[in-house]
Amino acid sequence: MGLVKQYRKNIICLESLWDEDLESYRRLSMEPILDLVSKLNGVKLIHMTCNTKEELRYNLLKIKRRSGYGILYFAFHGRPGEIQLDEGPIDIETLATFMGKGFVDWVVHFGTCSTIDTDRGRIGKFLEATRISMLAGYKKDVVWTDSAALDLLFLTWLQSYKNMRALWKKFRRSYAGLISATGFHVIPR
Repeated sequence: MGLVKQYRKNIICLESLWDEDLESYRRLSMEPILDLVSKLNGVKLIHMTCNTKEELRYNLLKIKRRSGYGILYFAFHGRPGEIQLDEGPIDIETLATFMGKGFVDWVVHFGTCSTIDTDRGRIGKFLEATRISMLAGYKKDVVWTDSAALDLLFLTWLQSYKNMRALWKKFRRSYAGLISATGFHVIPR
């Protein structure tokens, strides 16, 4: 991003298995893409696996209010109003309960298919319960590579903005085609 002032937001990613292929050389993961974001922007990255409800609850408890971090990235399969762990779905209401107020003013990004394609009231309650500064995600099923490319761009742009509304306005103009193709959407609080 060159001469733009940076508002560094370190990233914590919780990721579940994408498929049944457990061979490490073939296993899909967002970690290399997030590692690139980390290196390009000089930000820290914590990547944690999360395949069960108890593991999700434990990891969120462990990272709540983590000093110096500001982006929580969920890398899971998804459906409207929920994320899909390897053992089954978790709805956004349960997720909000697990998060509590431990992520106030963070950016939460669902790198998941369709999770935020749900009733506006449910999204509003999630925002109110968690008090995050911005919710981002996809309103439709996406091709993994398309969403990974957009996530790389979005997480990099986040490093140069304090005002989330200004970020979304400029980002939406710059990547209108990719945003339309993926159903990417942002909701600032």
